Amino acid sequence: GCSFIATLSKPKRCAVKMMMTMTSSNMSLAPKKCFFFALALLLSIILNPTFCSATTTTQATNNDFETDDLWSQCNCPSSSSTTTKNTQNHAKMAYLISVHNRRTIHDGAHLLKSLIETSAPGNTAVILIHVDHRVGIANPATVAKNETLKNQFLYHESPLKRYVDACLQNSCVRSGNHENNHGGHKTSDDDTSVLLEVHSHFAPLWGEWSMNEPTLWAMEYLLYHPQLHRNTNKLRLGSSTTSSENPPAWDTFINLSGDTLPIISAQRISQLFNPINGPLGNTNFVTSSSCATGLIPTSIFEFPKGTMKRSHYFQHGIPKKLSYVDTLSGEWKSNVETPIYFGSQWMALTHEFVEYVIRSMSHPNGLGSVLKETLVDTEVQMTDESFFATLLMNSPFKDTIPKLNSEDKSLVNYPSMQSLRYERMDENTPNAWDKWTSSNSLYDIPPKFKTVTDGEGPAKPWGPYFLGIYDLGDIKDSGALFIRKVSWSVDENLVRMLPVVLSEREEEGMLLEWDVLPDIRWPKNGVNVKKPWVWRSQEE
Repeated sequence: GCSFIATLSKPKRCAVKMMMTMTSSNMSLAPKKCFFFALALLLSIILNPTFCSATTTTQATNNDFETDDLWSQCNCPSSSSTTTKNTQNHAKMAYLISVHNRRTIHDGAHLLKSLIETSAPGNTAVILIHVDHRVGIANPATVAKNETLKNQFLYHESPLKRYVDACLQNSCVRSGNHENNHGGHKTSDDDTSVLLEVHSHFAPLWGEWSMNEPTLWAMEYLLYHPQLHRNTNKLRLGSSTTSSENPPAWDTFINLSGDTLPIISAQRISQLFNPINGPLGNTNFVTSSSCATGLIPTSIFEFPKGTMKRSHYFQHGIPKKLSYVDTLSGEWKSNVETPIYFGSQWMALTHEFVEYVIRSMSHPNGLGSVLKETLVDTEVQMTDESFFATLLMNSPFKDTIPKLNSEDKSLVNYPSMQSLRYERMDENTPNAWDKWTSSNSLYDIPPKFKTVTDGEGPAKPWGPYFLGIYDLGDIKDSGALFIRKVSWSVDENLVRMLPVVLSEREEEGMLLEWDVLPDIRWPKNGVNVKKPWVWRSQEE
């Protein structure tokens, strides 16, 4: 008589299950009394669904994780908050978040929320969001629907758009376009609000030069936007800060993919990059955790013979010497040895080096322009991983890379940090003949992945792989500031846990954020996830 259970709502199904359990344990009751006892229990739970919460904690939590309130409220940090102690001891951060499909747009909402709501006033100066042009930021109220563009309004209908709108309603966030400012927010010279902008200009293709375009666009924006512009004619090489008469609007630029999350708060990141006395200040990070040389760029000659990157670049015959104009001195340099270096497209750069990059790209004979032309003409791939690292290591800023201890290759000023961003990759394992030997456990793509991500396929066979709760031990060991790839659609547990914000008691105990992360690791014999038991009517 209980075949109707599967058609009931969750609280009702829970109630009926409990009713069945209770009645089976009270078989000594007369049948009539048993029926009324079960009926009363069922009615009480229908009227008060929270009655069942104790037996369905995980299910309820999962379903309630993303509510409308999560994206309709932007909780700006208060200047009176305990998290804003020593707010003068910080860098002014500028971020670029790049998203390109349904999943990364959704994941990007979690990233943006983490950066804004764990910051302190003045810590975060700018957040730029670039949406892949194949998706765009079209508004159905002003743009006619195009039947051939199924993702035309993807951003407009996303949690990211709802959260951006909510933040623009608050005084801690402003738009660079005064006409777009909600609530008539006014800017001033000492304004500590975040400049938040969403743009869509480029459609990068994996492996091609176009992967660099959103980053270079963001650099130009940060240098030349009227609210951020300063006189860059007197660029001072290696200076830790600029004149107090002409301070920069931001100190450090970090570009992030939408499926990234910070491990620590935005305020702590700002403190670490403080250009005056922060352990990461005045340092250019252009590598990933998978680089063969760790925190410093990897020369093409340092990859083992036969590995993918070394083989690919040698096959394309890139010239070993380049001629270009030194845009700092104006001097012409002929036939200069210009070795290729690899790093990552995801970086943390100083204001001065960003100025150098744009200046060298603006001059037709600058090193940036010549290097770009060389990489494009030789048709090599992965220029997003080689361009900035090569430019840095062949520029006067090569001494601003991280300083490492000779014994264990740890960072001199911050030994606990093994990488800027923790990733799981096997990019140095594959050779040029597509043979992979990695046997480490990793997260497989769940069956419903394509449904919630609008058809997105699995990660590349060499990574970066998606991260989950079993990776926490390695994340803890890395001491990294960010992790990637992490997505609510694969394992939302990490999205719930990060970033870590220490309590006052933990700070007083001299704990670091990585200290409080649980040491959860992959079981030695691997994990086999069994398909969950469901009611037959719920099967897809």
